[in-house]
Amino acid sequence: MKSSLFGEAKNYERKRWPTLVIFSILVVLLLDPVSRTQSQPPAVFEIEFPDFQIPPSSQSEITVPSGNISQILVHILKPVADNIDYGLIRTQLNGQAAAPIAEVVAGSRGKIVKIDLNRRPGYHFVTGRNTVEVWAQNRRGRTYYSSFVIKTVNTNWNEDFTYEVQLAPGTKDAPPKVVLLEPQRAVEFSRAKKNKPVKISGIATSAGEIVRVAVDGQNVQFKKAPEVAGRQLTRTTDSESGVSFETTRSISFNTTQIVVDVEDKSGSRTRVLIPVSPIKEATRVSGKKYALIIGISKYKNNLRSIQNLEFADVDARAIYEFLQKPAAGGFAREDMLLLSNEQATHARIRDALTSFISKPEANDLLVIFFAGHGAPDPIVRQNLYIIAHDTDIEDMPGTAIDMAMLRGYVDRNVRSKRVVLLMDACHSGGLSSGTRDLGNNLSNLYLEKWLYQEEGRAIITSSDVNEISRESQKWGNGHGVFTYYVLQGLKGDADTNQDRFVSVGELFRYVRQKVRSDTDSKQNPRMLPGANENLALSVALSP
Repeated sequence: MKSSLFGEAKNYERKRWPTLVIFSILVVLLLDPVSRTQSQPPAVFEIEFPDFQIPPSSQSEITVPSGNISQILVHILKPVADNIDYGLIRTQLNGQAAAPIAEVVAGSRGKIVKIDLNRRPGYHFVTGRNTVEVWAQNRRGRTYYSSFVIKTVNTNWNEDFTYEVQLAPGTKDAPPKVVLLEPQRAVEFSRAKKNKPVKISGIATSAGEIVRVAVDGQNVQFKKAPEVAGRQLTRTTDSESGVSFETTRSISFNTTQIVVDVEDKSGSRTRVLIPVSPIKEATRVSGKKYALIIGISKYKNNLRSIQNLEFADVDARAIYEFLQKPAAGGFAREDMLLLSNEQATHARIRDALTSFISKPEANDLLVIFFAGHGAPDPIVRQNLYIIAHDTDIEDMPGTAIDMAMLRGYVDRNVRSKRVVLLMDACHSGGLSSGTRDLGNNLSNLYLEKWLYQEEGRAIITSSDVNEISRESQKWGNGHGVFTYYVLQGLKGDADTNQDRFVSVGELFRYVRQKVRSDTDSKQNPRMLPGANENLALSVALSP
């Protein structure tokens, strides 16, 4: 969680492998054709975006101007395609099976999967990161797999808001980028008040000149704005012009949203929709409170394959201690299980997911916190795992926690209707750079898809698809940035509606915005609060 599986985001200098070890690995890879195939697979798949005239590419990450995509073409290339039957090809879009909107046809270079996003509702690209996965099995039973991460130029800076873009006909430039500095979340107000003033301020940038900013259809004055000091959510470059704007909008109990429109000289537009709703009363936990907390910084096989972390165990201990405080409702120590480093073996984690999480009754609260590495199998990349202290990367199925297995444990053993999962896992790192190429890491996507199956579950992961989760001494004298802000939020900083309770929704939004700001938007937590949106997790302490 804290560093890349290749160590590229370490905030401290890594130890170099001895020359002998590196030489031995190179010899093995040269002499073993199977290993060479696994480390450098041939280009079997390419992806193409006709909407933007982006030609076929095998790059694992591709940037597109916007999420307004009507068609995706996935190419299965010859000679591999010649031995693959049409019915043995499948694709997924953002973790959802794309079969209802896809067809496979013959092409001059092999076979083509045509994905029509307009064929049925519910299939679309989001502003930010998207995934396209493809599997193909040949007549001898061999499965080929690849994943593509598709990033839009504009980022959905705040999941509380809806972002809509409209490109001007014929333009190749991205639409305006809009980042709201205020408000930072959906607007809430008391029904006891007839009206409430809301400050709307932000930054808009574009490759072309910004010509119009409007709030609810009313034009707003703006001024040229170079990079705003202290704000890392947007940047202007030599090729971009930027403006800042600020106004106040009065809302009433009939107001359901505030609309911010920005248009550039080419006619391209970006719209931000800010929801407005009454303040919702926090729901308090009536039953007992349970917590399973796992933090792994030290790995048994760290010298051979899995990098140690600095603060995952510290994060787990800090969460464990805070939950026992009165502000968090005073979790009883006997209703908590902390597994740290050598205690967090594959066997003990499996036992905890079988016996411990079955203890809470329907009206009890169960918190599951994990800090450590998450990774795909280096041999079979589509298989995703939580890494235990004693995981052996040569036997991931037997020594790591399979994501699908994790879902099975939770589905079978959890009876509580109130489950909060906090996953501070590194989903781009953990295995040493001497192992096989892992390609894109979609672990966070599948943690979300697989664990968020019941309305009573809320889940937040520390970073987005294929991103790195960071740790450093600068966060609370040694924490992961995600866990640091989870703790700060629970202590009261996340109480944005000032009702003296920190709800699940408030905590998630606070953590997401703080982590983004502190990492220059390189780490973007994912969240699904579900029916636990208003569940009170802690009491905000008086300053």
